[in-house]
Amino acid sequence: MNLKNGIKPEPQETFGNMIFMGLNREKMYFDREKGQRTDKLEARIYNVASSVQQGQIEVTLPDYVDLKEIDFNKPVELVNPRITARAQANGNFANIVYTLNAEDIVEAGHKSSFDAKPKETKEPVTAGSDKK
Repeated sequence: MNLKNGIKPEPQETFGNMIFMGLNREKMYFDREKGQRTDKLEARIYNVASSVQQGQIEVTLPDYVDLKEIDFNKPVELVNPRITARAQANGNFANIVYTLNAEDIVEAGHKSSFDAKPKETKEPVTAGSDKK
């Protein structure tokens, strides 16, 4: 099974009602050559309470999304959530670490605060066309 694009959950069934809890931390890029963290923002991680998961979950948003100014305990929705998994070595064992990524977090009933990247539409090339 190949899950390189992640798992696309059904938000209402997987998370139920979600409440905004606030910013958890900012994740910065790590320079592997120098072995140190940089000042370049990689992602922001927010805490959201989930009624179905019965607890707090972390939602990772990409760096190009502005800092969220949503009031504490406001109902929110996730835009295009994806769950990814990675293995983390631990001696002779490995743990699976799941990460919930989303394009945006918006207040319930509102649209996203940014325009999603437009998808390129490709026209089919047929025999005898001038395109090469």
